[in-house]
Amino acid sequence: MDNPCHREDPRWGSDYRDEKAQAIFATLLMVAGPSVAEGCWLDIGCGSGGIATALAPKVGRMVGVDPEPWRRWDEVGRPAGVVFHVGSYEDLPALLGDESVDVVVCNQVYEHVASAAHLIDAIARVLKPGGVCYFAGPNLLWPIEPHVHWPFVHWLPRRIAQRLMKGLGSRRAHELDAYSAHLLKLRGWFALHGLKPRTALRERIVAGLRQRRWVASAEAVNAIPSVVFSALEPIAPGFVFILTKPEQSNSVAK
Repeated sequence: MDNPCHREDPRWGSDYRDEKAQAIFATLLMVAGPSVAEGCWLDIGCGSGGIATALAPKVGRMVGVDPEPWRRWDEVGRPAGVVFHVGSYEDLPALLGDESVDVVVCNQVYEHVASAAHLIDAIARVLKPGGVCYFAGPNLLWPIEPHVHWPFVHWLPRRIAQRLMKGLGSRRAHELDAYSAHLLKLRGWFALHGLKPRTALRERIVAGLRQRRWVASAEAVNAIPSVVFSALEPIAPGFVFILTKPEQSNSVAK
């Protein structure tokens, strides 16, 4: 953390990070079991550190990595015991070491990096055998782009989409900088790097509803057969996976 710090918050803000952290934690507990809390956790693309800080008291050790340093890191990280590093996914093996992390949180990050395939490779490398990753992000096939909330623009070549938005009077065209993928492509990347995905969209929705104390709604969603969520997954607004690195990993080292 010797680099000069930037803004206090990312442009997308830091609101509701505690709630998101609680829902992520609850989702992992439901899928992976309570022992998942005991290990070393890594939040990739942690931003100003809100989720990592909220998770820290619940887990054995918490590390956050982001390409930019943030002013809030000293304010929130040190009291919570979070260790923050400046770096990208490409730096993870050097920063942390191969097979050094029990749990990775990769929440709404894959669409913002230069190569989602290389990000997934880095996750596979730093995960210990038997480790898990909470992996969530948008679905290319959903017609509304989730960052600018315009329909269909993410299906167009980026320059054309930005010009179109500007021509129609939008001041947010510069925010159209995310590149999401569809289900088959993501599953192909997971398989290439030896990670086994389990759909956890139902568990994430249930966790969010319980967080808001909407107990009846949570139980109603929990009663929906998982096959329904699997059938709807290709066209869902976003994905939530729990990725597992097998005890005998077939991930590709680079």
